[in-house]
Amino acid sequence: MGKRVTLLAYAGRSDNPLRIAVILLYVIVVVMGATTSSIGMPTLRQDPAHPLGLQIGDASPIRSDEYNAFSPIVLSIMATGGAPTTSVLAAPADIAHRYPSGGFFETLVFFDSTLLRSAAFLPDAMVFAAHWWLPALLLFLFLPTWFSQLGAARRWGWLAAFLIALSPAASWWTMMPIQLIAYTIAGSSLLLSAYRRFALGQRLIPALQSLLSGILLAGLPSFYIPWSLVLGLPVLTATAVWIMASRETWKPKLLALGSAGLVSMVFAAGVLWENRAGLSALLNTVYPGSRRSAGAAQSFAMLFGAPALGAMQDVAPVGINQSELSTAFTIAFVWAALLIVFIKNLGKFRDNTVILVLGAFALIWLAWCTINFGERGSSIPLLNYVQPARAAQVCGILASLLVCFLLDRLPSRVGWRGPAVAAASCALVTGYAASSLQLSYLPTMPRSLILGTSLAVGACVFITTKFPAKVWPLVLTSALAAVPVIGANPLLFGLGDLRESETATYLRAEGRQAAASGGVWASDFSPFDTVMTANGVPSLSGLQRSGPNTEAWEKLDPQSRHADAWNRGGGFVFFEWTVGQPIDFGTVATDTTLVRVDPCDLKNRWPSLQGIASSHKLEAPCLVPERTLTWSGKEFSVYKFK
Repeated sequence: MGKRVTLLAYAGRSDNPLRIAVILLYVIVVVMGATTSSIGMPTLRQDPAHPLGLQIGDASPIRSDEYNAFSPIVLSIMATGGAPTTSVLAAPADIAHRYPSGGFFETLVFFDSTLLRSAAFLPDAMVFAAHWWLPALLLFLFLPTWFSQLGAARRWGWLAAFLIALSPAASWWTMMPIQLIAYTIAGSSLLLSAYRRFALGQRLIPALQSLLSGILLAGLPSFYIPWSLVLGLPVLTATAVWIMASRETWKPKLLALGSAGLVSMVFAAGVLWENRAGLSALLNTVYPGSRRSAGAAQSFAMLFGAPALGAMQDVAPVGINQSELSTAFTIAFVWAALLIVFIKNLGKFRDNTVILVLGAFALIWLAWCTINFGERGSSIPLLNYVQPARAAQVCGILASLLVCFLLDRLPSRVGWRGPAVAAASCALVTGYAASSLQLSYLPTMPRSLILGTSLAVGACVFITTKFPAKVWPLVLTSALAAVPVIGANPLLFGLGDLRESETATYLRAEGRQAAASGGVWASDFSPFDTVMTANGVPSLSGLQRSGPNTEAWEKLDPQSRHADAWNRGGGFVFFEWTVGQPIDFGTVATDTTLVRVDPCDLKNRWPSLQGIASSHKLEAPCLVPERTLTWSGKEFSVYKFK
């Protein structure tokens, strides 16, 4: 026991330089305005042949949600100093995108977006970068602390943080999984700190920690809710169960859990109340509100092929895109199972609450994406909101947390048999998954990559299991984990053409005038909608992320005859100018509505329409040519109304 305490104390001291390095790195990338955003796409340049700013590497076309929605919303908040200029036909999407529109509760719970208003005092590129990297900063600062608070060595928290941050799922989904777990980890860590201080008889500091914890945890059911359920709920539950099972008296337990829980419930209820219109719109949409899923088996290649996905940097997969194929390190399930077998004495239930809770959640979600539940599966509460493919993509993050807690239980000296068996098993599973990838999604993958990936996984498992008291195996494992994703995203300095181009500058000025007079704009080209959103132009076309504003849509479709076309969320509203033709509605994709309309007819239906942009010349009696703009290398005609 004394040796274990000494080891924990050493681990706590030794990572101070690493924490300082993380903070310094955050400051550096913020000052440089550096991100891995794909807003430098050629379609989001004024002249793709002469892009503004510096970008190292190519933008990722598959991350359209990021560069057409997530990042433009952030830039829009910075431009307006308030709510983003999503389509006025859409219901508010505050919860879906973690931004406040003026409500008291959401302003505090979605503090990360509230901070975007500091763009009035700081350069936009710095504010954008600070917001971009904030979840990663919290992950690396709080996850090792969370591990140590639960009795594990801090170094395993560092390994878990690297396995999460460097997973293909995090890279190919533009760090979404990090954002969906980081705030919960930070809130859980503050909850544990409050508990410890309450146990010491303190009152003021733990009360403040409980308040902050509750506010952070209140944001759990936001952003992308399916992954919030998969990732955030297990972390919070494990923390609460550990506190309840601890040997301390009941008073500090109830004070910590009660105060943080009460704050969390009040703020969560407040956010839901403030966003009841957007939630109602989303839940009543044709897509995705009515969608329910049942557990179903996913391909072995997808489940366990993450270490071999570096091949996607050179060639797109067949029959699927990079984001849909990317997963976390699900191979950690195999590793964890073998560790449980080889660890002879795990101790009492009280000592294993975190392992048991994380293991139970991890197995539930693994089952959801490996077993066919049939039609009855779609009626299982909470689980039915998560598509099995989505569970498959991130359940490996839970496995990574689990395996790191189990590695902490190993003695300082480990024999050869256990590490060798674990390494061989993980290498074989990885080799089979990589071979399956070659036979299905990545036919051009070289055999040398399959062999190299298998050997690398086996080597990492062996050295980390054989030498659990050493730091160098963790460094090597983290370095090798970065190989499959090192070139998945670009390194962008600044905001490129979305802020600095002549088109962006013009639209930003027009956006301010339109907002002041209650006017709106519209365009017939999706990338042009993006630059309008990013510069705060109120518009009819553009983003409809939660669902429709039914009252607004009825101005275009009075009898709601075409509601199936526009009653959709998570997507976009496109316009097509058809001079002299009656208005028509269609659906381009499950999340995209197309409105074909004469601009003069649209002006009659929506009197506050002030300007439109068209990808082709228009001749209509109500239009007055204003000027031409260039975007995506194309010339656009801007028209005002008589």
